[in-house]
Amino acid sequence: MTDHEETQTEMPAAAPGGSAGRRLTLAVTFLTGVPLKVEGEVRPGDLWGSMGWYPLVGLGMGLVAWGVYAGLLAFLPGLVAAALVVILLALLTRGLHLDGLMDTADGLLSGAPRERALEIMKDHNVGAMGVAAAILLLVLKVAALGALSRADAGAPLVAGWCAARALPALAVYRWPYAREVGTGEAFTRARAPGPLWLAGGLLGAGVIVAGLSGAWAGAAGSWYAGLVVAAAAAGVALGVQAAVAKRLGGLTGDVYGMGIEIAEAAALVAGCAVAGVAA
Repeated sequence: MTDHEETQTEMPAAAPGGSAGRRLTLAVTFLTGVPLKVEGEVRPGDLWGSMGWYPLVGLGMGLVAWGVYAGLLAFLPGLVAAALVVILLALLTRGLHLDGLMDTADGLLSGAPRERALEIMKDHNVGAMGVAAAILLLVLKVAALGALSRADAGAPLVAGWCAARALPALAVYRWPYAREVGTGEAFTRARAPGPLWLAGGLLGAGVIVAGLSGAWAGAAGSWYAGLVVAAAAAGVALGVQAAVAKRLGGLTGDVYGMGIEIAEAAALVAGCAVAGVAA
């Protein structure tokens, strides 16, 4: 997610007619570059409702990434395979969450007062702190994924990516929006608990899928790896977002995106820890 007003994600104006199918289509459209069409006017309730389906999109992305990583390991070294998977995932999301990470880093690490920090976060120009944050996080992702075997990569990629996309619904529900207007503000106008429960249920399903697929692949600690990875991803990302909310008086679309990136990195590091302990 990002808060540049001039670069707001367009919700195309035909998809499955049902509410669930429509909101799932919105989730896929917003989180990826898949060119699906959404029929009719998109209302704030649709945007908030679509967030309940985000973990399912993350689950699909994680399964694809795991399959690609396993295939690449057949003929490439681990670090090279990991770098290609991280690049693939960045392209699949159009760099949307990385943009949020960079904007947030520029604003918060500037040392500026709240209002000025929010202005910096909206600036199209990326500063040194934003570039540094993106590089460091991508290096961490590649290093952590490259250290995992074909089997052990399943839990962080499946449960971790699912958990990372369950967090925006919780963040939107838990904290106010820090600006009067912005891309993320539309998601906060109709906050009923239903999508939050849906996101939680899908996250639970993602953890189970990660455990079952890990056991099938012979992963170390497969029965608890998904749960540990999801907890680590959520704990680290929500902790950072709580600190940001205290600093800014709320969150923004950029901070939601940053949370997804941090959760993914935390999931991969936790996956390394689980593999090391269970080995």
